[in-house]
Amino acid sequence: MKKRLGIIIPVAIVILAIGIYSAFLKPDTGKGELQLSGNIDITQVDLAFKVAGRLRQRLVEEGDTVTRNQVVAELDDTDLEIQLQKALADTGYAAAVLAELEAGSRPQEIQRARARVRQARANLDDLLSGSRSQEIAEAAADLERAKADERTAKSQLELAQADFTRYRSVFAEGGVSRQDFDTQRTRLEAARNAVAAAASRRQAAEQRLSLRREGSRQEQIGQARSALAQAEADYALVEAGPRKEVIDQARAKKAAATAGVAVARQQLADTRLPAPFDGVVLSTSAETGSYLYPGTTVLTIGDLRNVWLRAFVAEADLGRIRIGQPASVTVDAYPDRTWKGRVSFISSAAEFTPRSVQTFKERTTLVYRIKIQLDNPDGVLKPGMPADAMIEVAP
Repeated sequence: MKKRLGIIIPVAIVILAIGIYSAFLKPDTGKGELQLSGNIDITQVDLAFKVAGRLRQRLVEEGDTVTRNQVVAELDDTDLEIQLQKALADTGYAAAVLAELEAGSRPQEIQRARARVRQARANLDDLLSGSRSQEIAEAAADLERAKADERTAKSQLELAQADFTRYRSVFAEGGVSRQDFDTQRTRLEAARNAVAAAASRRQAAEQRLSLRREGSRQEQIGQARSALAQAEADYALVEAGPRKEVIDQARAKKAAATAGVAVARQQLADTRLPAPFDGVVLSTSAETGSYLYPGTTVLTIGDLRNVWLRAFVAEADLGRIRIGQPASVTVDAYPDRTWKGRVSFISSAAEFTPRSVQTFKERTTLVYRIKIQLDNPDGVLKPGMPADAMIEVAP
């Protein structure tokens, strides 16, 4: 019995090895074909917003079909709308400032500046020429009038004082009413105020006459010269208009404001997430109300028109595979259908374990990834489907 088992086991191992070789590693079927197995793969893209914000709504669900440029999700754009309005206002202000500078000084501004120069020059000339005899005479006459007014006021005060003294005695004896006595008191106060005012006017007239006789002081002349110089400088600036560098700065500010509007509009547009191509929603990753940072995946879309079979070919068969070779593909889900395709990619590097190859036997088990491009007009081929391919190769 043991002897029989010793014969059967090696034979079984040989038969199993032949079966594995025939099923997976045999170079061809004897008819110029190479059979491979793999999985259906498609182009799929993770969609994310470029700007941060709260997800206002996701407009699609898993399995939904989408078309190119269809909006699939939106962020709350309230803050960005406000930023756009501010940017527009800044641009309008910058444009108005630039237009005013480019227009230069208005004729009315030039006329006013010229009038200020004439007035400043006249003031200086008056100070330099000194007081005329007529002005001195007028100041002297003003002083005499002020003195006469003061004398009259003092006379009125003396009369009011006498009347008040008399009324006070009579009031004490009950000869006059309180109202008449208060009237005399008010008259006396008014007379005193009139004397004080007349004295003040007389002092002012004396000072004016003294200044007229002395002439202009040097500090007054110096102030007048400075005022004339400032008026002339202001007139020169108004007449020349804004400097070129000031206008250039205004242009730069307007350009910056215009760029700010473009940025604000783009950020506002980026709150809407469009589909990059026709496809199907494979998965969703964010729900309405979630706060999303730039680059956070919202959903994943697959392109069912760009479909291929991802398979692996043994190193021994690599030399038989060429780009463009025709192939027939079947999938388990549709056993009665066959899809035509062509080899579109052959990897240049081995992708199979083990990573470190030491022996000849291990090196011969390396495989290389290939792609077989397929037509999928009705979209029945889905990512991850197991599939078998028959590639036409040289016998």
